[in-house]
Amino acid sequence: MIDIDGTLIPKKKDAVPSEKVIRAIKQARQYTHVGIATSRPLFYLAHILERIDLFGPSIINGGAQIIDFPSREILWEKPLEKEDSEEICKELKRFIGKRFYLNNGSEDVIYDGKYVPKKLLQIYIAGFTKASADRAVTRLTTVSSNSAVYKVPSWQENKTDIIVTHTLATKQHGILEVAKVLGITTHEIIGVGDGGNDLPLLMACGFRVAMGNAVEDLKAIADYIAPSVEEDGVAEIIEKFVLKSVH
Repeated sequence: MIDIDGTLIPKKKDAVPSEKVIRAIKQARQYTHVGIATSRPLFYLAHILERIDLFGPSIINGGAQIIDFPSREILWEKPLEKEDSEEICKELKRFIGKRFYLNNGSEDVIYDGKYVPKKLLQIYIAGFTKASADRAVTRLTTVSSNSAVYKVPSWQENKTDIIVTHTLATKQHGILEVAKVLGITTHEIIGVGDGGNDLPLLMACGFRVAMGNAVEDLKAIADYIAPSVEEDGVAEIIEKFVLKSVH
């Protein structure tokens, strides 16, 4: 199960997997399930999915949904509680002087001070400095015990973004659901990531891989540190831990 931004592709909005990574995933699919574990919603994945054909369950929306490819059927989802959604939006409006987005599964809606979707999968706030992101996470964590607040790599250079999901909708919970769908144990899953929001992903997997460009907290719990995303680390992981084991 592979994170996208900073793992499968460089941290750029319109980046795509390299040809080397695409070939490696295609080879790996002959022997094992390959899925993604991303904070991106489906509507921000089209240009990536057209380059890598995925089959079976993947984690999207930070763990709020499990989706089947290529059917795109939602197999499981865990939206935020309505009361929590409203309280978090009010708190964000009070102390953050920037717009933020509400993801209802179909689109990102800019919060206007009033409207909160009936089904809210995640709240996305972009463009924090590291210090301000830490303060925001601390403050938002006190608003609701039913919500998970975590930092994610930003598409903006030297910035950090924040995502809020249900506390039972992290990448860790996504891994548990994927294992159920595949009929395997989580011990049989390799998790690959680079950011702080990938800590739950790696903690849930039997074999933990951090990219060379990963944050230090992730490297500290990794069983293996791969080359960076710019060095096609995912392709090296597949060659070392999937293809060599079957040849």
